[in-house]
Amino acid sequence: MSENNILSKLESMMPFFSNTEKKLGNFILAQPQEILNMSTSEIAQQSQVSEATVIRFTRKLGLNGYTDFKLTLSANLNNSNLNQSIITDMSAKDSPLDIYKKLSAFTIASIKSTEETLNDKELINAVELIHSTHRNQARIYLTGVGASSTLAMQMQVKLMRLNMNSTFFEDSHLQLESLTNITENDLLICFTTLGKSIQAYQYVEIANKKKAKVILITQFGNQKLSSKTDVTLYISSIENNLRLASQTAITVQSMVIDTLFLALALKDLNGITNDVKITNEIFKDFGYYMNS
Repeated sequence: MSENNILSKLESMMPFFSNTEKKLGNFILAQPQEILNMSTSEIAQQSQVSEATVIRFTRKLGLNGYTDFKLTLSANLNNSNLNQSIITDMSAKDSPLDIYKKLSAFTIASIKSTEETLNDKELINAVELIHSTHRNQARIYLTGVGASSTLAMQMQVKLMRLNMNSTFFEDSHLQLESLTNITENDLLICFTTLGKSIQAYQYVEIANKKKAKVILITQFGNQKLSSKTDVTLYISSIENNLRLASQTAITVQSMVIDTLFLALALKDLNGITNDVKITNEIFKDFGYYMNS
């Protein structure tokens, strides 16, 4: 994520902070403009944390200290183009249209923020890993628990349309059991928004033991699990008082899935075009019309 989006970066990392760091993070998010005029001791005193915590916090954000943080924050605020409605919390007084507009603002903000968290090299590596696994006639395993299971299912459908061999079970125990068959030639694609489910760690651990490749799709800041993978695709989701991050995270990850699908399809455009033609003809024979 580029430095001029330090507030979005901070918001994305909030679920992974300690309670003390969350206290400091919330203090900064509540009054970013005022922070520019505070010294290290002042922000520490007013947020009720130690000065050492402030320094460690800024370095955890990938900066060189509190001075660097204030310079980056100043540039962020001067160039900010975030819709003010994003910062506005929903309330019981909101009409359905108001809710729609605010939900749209949160989603758009998360999509734009994810443009900064996604790394082009990692995306290319992910596409190459999937493509090479298929080319070598190996198997692609997909895992995801809870809401993340719907993402794994989406990915399976996309791979099926590319005639790529993949395995997915909605039941978490069957996911675990299926991974006992994974080999060093295979690939695991693991979906976990916050990386808090024990199953995600178990899936990656099995893949590591079997020396299989691993692609992780998760929220920015999930460094503990990403350290055990070959490729990590970070998404970003803006938090609010109703915890809309979980909803917007699904939307953003769906876009990442579509990105991988299209990138893979474009590697064999002629073949995909022919497959689509054949599919349309089969559906037409059974009375279904793809464009209806």
